[in-house]
Amino acid sequence: MAIARLADGVILETNEAFCALIGRGLGDVLGSTMVGLGLWSGVGEAWAQEQLETHGLLDGFDTSTTTPSGVTRLVRMWAEVVRTDDEPFVIVRVSDIDGRVAAGTRYEEMREAEVRYRALVETIPAITYVDVLERGNNGVWPTVYISPQVETILGFTPQEWMAGAGLWEARLHPDDHDWVVEIGRSVFQEGRPNSLEYRLIARDGRVVWIEDESVLIADEDGVPRLEQGVMLDVTARKHAEERSLQAEAKYRSLVEQLPAVVYLGEYGEEGDWLYISPAVEGLLGYTPEEWLANPAPLGTLTHPDDLAAVRAAEEASLRTGEPLHAEYRMRAKDGRWVWILDEAAAVRDEHGAPLFLQGVMYDMTERKEVEDRFVALDRLKNTLLHTLSHDLKEPLTAILGAASTLERLEHTLGEDERKHLLQTLVARTKGMNTLLTDLLDLDRLDQGIIEPRRFPVDLGHLTRELVAQTDVLRGRSVTLEAPRILANVDAAKVERMLENLLSNAARHTTSGTRIWVRVESLNDGALLVVEDDGEGIPEDQKTVIFEAFRRGSSTAAGSGIGLSLVARFAELHRGRAWVEDRPGGGSSFRVFLPDAPPS
Repeated sequence: MAIARLADGVILETNEAFCALIGRGLGDVLGSTMVGLGLWSGVGEAWAQEQLETHGLLDGFDTSTTTPSGVTRLVRMWAEVVRTDDEPFVIVRVSDIDGRVAAGTRYEEMREAEVRYRALVETIPAITYVDVLERGNNGVWPTVYISPQVETILGFTPQEWMAGAGLWEARLHPDDHDWVVEIGRSVFQEGRPNSLEYRLIARDGRVVWIEDESVLIADEDGVPRLEQGVMLDVTARKHAEERSLQAEAKYRSLVEQLPAVVYLGEYGEEGDWLYISPAVEGLLGYTPEEWLANPAPLGTLTHPDDLAAVRAAEEASLRTGEPLHAEYRMRAKDGRWVWILDEAAAVRDEHGAPLFLQGVMYDMTERKEVEDRFVALDRLKNTLLHTLSHDLKEPLTAILGAASTLERLEHTLGEDERKHLLQTLVARTKGMNTLLTDLLDLDRLDQGIIEPRRFPVDLGHLTRELVAQTDVLRGRSVTLEAPRILANVDAAKVERMLENLLSNAARHTTSGTRIWVRVESLNDGALLVVEDDGEGIPEDQKTVIFEAFRRGSSTAAGSGIGLSLVARFAELHRGRAWVEDRPGGGSSFRVFLPDAPPS
């Protein structure tokens, strides 16, 4: 035991056991202070003084003291204030760590255990430390032990670190100081373990990233007394993470500027989409979040006619490891079908096995439309050549035959024979002229150089005159219902539409088939109707027969242009042409012409 003054902690009396336990001679102890000998380090000098002055007692606590030779002694201490008339004194009792006086074999065992502990702690590549928790200094506490690695990592010796009570706080990076100290306070108040990463400024000015893990050590009353922790230097890892983040940011910036959708996705129907670039919104209307939230966007959005081929291409890529190449349609958010060109390569593991696909999706809708137009033009060219070779060859043959006959037998032919041959020449020539006119009109319509010349026209009178004069009916009778109806239309175009509809009805029905022609007035225009009680038009041909050079299923001769011109001339008037089933059987061809101001 020892006796010291309360006011300044100077030791006035002591015994040899006290000196032996703290590893100092009697002359070194007498006249020294408790603070100078480091005997309050286990609880903190300020807190120890406060407890003695306020409560007059310090119950048993563990502390360490270093001898002049550098040996650290671990002891347990008690202190009690005794007040006299002159001044208060402190009676200090010291024992070995388990409450018995350290002596002989037990002391050597403790020293051996301490040496092993130090050897372990001071060789790991991390800083081990022990702080004393002082109630009046939450978040920043004095360090009573720190391992030598502090010099390797931060450039300060253990003695320098422990001598400066605020050195740790002073070396905190300015951007980290406030929040790290605040967490220290909350850890003390809540009594929980601490785990965080922050920056310290080393002695040479380097910024060192620290991963700090610590726990609180409580006394037998459950009061936290010590904080014991480990600080790891994670600067290299942090720099690697920063480089990785910078590389990822550059990659994302590059990827997200591309005029195409970049993606990462696992193989198979159950595979997840790992990433898709924001360009998907411009391509298909879905945000990346909406796309990734869909459990199977490929299966649900791909056109049913294309899905099997896409799956087959994906399976082939997985099986062979070859790049994927697929063209298919996907439904956009607004309902459009968008043609996709999908090109992807397999990302493999260290054994070469494909893990997932990294690919690019391009919008090839415009290219597909151009291809379709080229295909249509090629088909149109072939059809046109066929039409010209068929529809011009026959009348040319008839004209050539009639002209040759007239040339060879001019003086031997009778009047009726000569008249018949001349009528053949005229009729066949008019037919060829009509065909060539239709072809020229179709070309002008395609070029957009025809505009309707609208003037007030009595559609009833126009229809009656046309039916009476046309020769396309081939002698067929027509039931006519054409009252006076005025409309601003292009009369020549309307005549062509009616004549083509009558020619179509006469050409594609038998001689006994009845034909009706009707003109009706509507609130916003007029309706032309040509009907027959023939076989009718199959449902799957009701649209295609209005396309150029499409003849439907009939075997009757015709260029396949007439109905196309009807539809195109109707569109020129901002109207439309269509065919319906006639009640009672047959077909009902209809043309709606909206009224408009005159040209």
